[in-house]
Amino acid sequence: MSKIKDFYFELLLLLFSIGIPFALGTTETVGGILASFFIFWVLWYLQYWLFFAFFLLILLTCTLLLPVSIWFGEPTFIMIGAFIETDILEAKEFIQSFPIYLYLLSLATLFFGGYILYLGKKKKIVHSRKNNLIFMGIGIVSLILTIERPIRKMKEVEKFALQYSHTLIVSFYPSIYSDIMEYYKFHKRLNMNLEIPPTWQVTSVVPKYQNYVLVVGESMRSDYMSLYGFPLENCSFLKEVKGTVLEGFTSTAPNTTASLLRMFIQMKGEDFMYENNLISLAKKAGYDIYWLSNQGSISEYDTPLFKLGSLANNKKFMKKGGYDSKLVYDSALLPVFKECLSTPATRPRLFILHLIGSHPLFQKRLEQPIHYNYCNENISAYIQTIEQTDNILKEIYELLQAQRKSFSLIYFSDHGLETKDRGTPNVTLAHGGAFKNAYRVPFVQINSDDTIHKKIKVNKSAFHFLDGYAQWLGIKEKSLKNNYDFLSSTPDTLKVYTGKYILFDTLQEDKVLDSK
Repeated sequence: MSKIKDFYFELLLLLFSIGIPFALGTTETVGGILASFFIFWVLWYLQYWLFFAFFLLILLTCTLLLPVSIWFGEPTFIMIGAFIETDILEAKEFIQSFPIYLYLLSLATLFFGGYILYLGKKKKIVHSRKNNLIFMGIGIVSLILTIERPIRKMKEVEKFALQYSHTLIVSFYPSIYSDIMEYYKFHKRLNMNLEIPPTWQVTSVVPKYQNYVLVVGESMRSDYMSLYGFPLENCSFLKEVKGTVLEGFTSTAPNTTASLLRMFIQMKGEDFMYENNLISLAKKAGYDIYWLSNQGSISEYDTPLFKLGSLANNKKFMKKGGYDSKLVYDSALLPVFKECLSTPATRPRLFILHLIGSHPLFQKRLEQPIHYNYCNENISAYIQTIEQTDNILKEIYELLQAQRKSFSLIYFSDHGLETKDRGTPNVTLAHGGAFKNAYRVPFVQINSDDTIHKKIKVNKSAFHFLDGYAQWLGIKEKSLKNNYDFLSSTPDTLKVYTGKYILFDTLQEDKVLDSK
């Protein structure tokens, strides 16, 4: 036992090195774990303060990211973009959304690391010729383990990049930095290219209706809607209204920006043609466009969707996301929409309403006290946010009817959610892209001349949104599939974007929670 006590510091340091991938939400090879341990150990031997500074950086990173990593998994380009675009109000809600045990784990990690620092300070460093040679060898091994993969990747990526190293304590920060820089490059390209003239080649425009309304929902899974078979009634309007319900509509990505940009902007392979988007297409076709959003923004042109919405002829953003930001319910969009509808029209009009919908935290989205009792308060609130959106769609429909003008309304959600803490009393739903159900979302089309309520069961991919959107608006354009119809019986091949493109069928199912 006395011999073991002599090596407490090294043993705990090795355990910490093994736990780093878990804390950062990623994986690491055995060689990478050993390299991390060896780097810490060599720094400690060289100079305690070098070890202290570097280890403390890793410790604080693990402590801060551990809740996010456990809840959402490895940080990706999508997650980093969502984090950058988050306003102050959403940031507060994000912090509140984590269960308390995650913060306790972070605190335990901090104390564990602090104890290692204490042991390292207490343990005497014995410098000798023999130890110098041993630690020199260990240092060389850790260097080889750290740089061998970046060297192998040089031919492929045409540079030496530490972000490809198997040693996580070395690769993590360059990888995050690379993703942040890539996001800002993406944002800069978006801002620049949205300003240039689009290349749309519209050959004809034959609108069937006077008013077109596109309602974009948020975080709504179709399998939690009574419209799609959920046992509690939370879609009484959509279940009865004369229109068409599409079963099998699949979003492109698991968060708002990543999903909607791949729907709203034309893509050539995996590249965005930013200037060719749903707004510029409708403008080219002569539509008067209204963009009404209840999604937050920090400053002008701060998010890609804010920038896109700013291209509309008329726009209204219900809230700014600064330090004084306040909750705004989706119902606040209704009087604005009513006012816009009442303005004289000399050409076809397109109204795009972007809801906050079922965005976590669910309880904060509700205008009324929770009246459902399903699983727990989180899930009950989520079910009620769906009912609340259903009521808003009903009011939009009634406002359109009151105009006594022909109309067509489409409602869909940007993405779904996935189950977290299944099997515990605190089970909930949150952002995530590991399961099919995080992409299965509602899609309903309601026309003023519909005479029946019907359902169509067919796989449709949101990657084809612009094709169906153009057909819906009566627009024919040379680069689009002009015969594509959202409501046709022809199925699409389904893929999704999770940071990379994968086939939808490779994902697992995330079953609806039982009420018991």
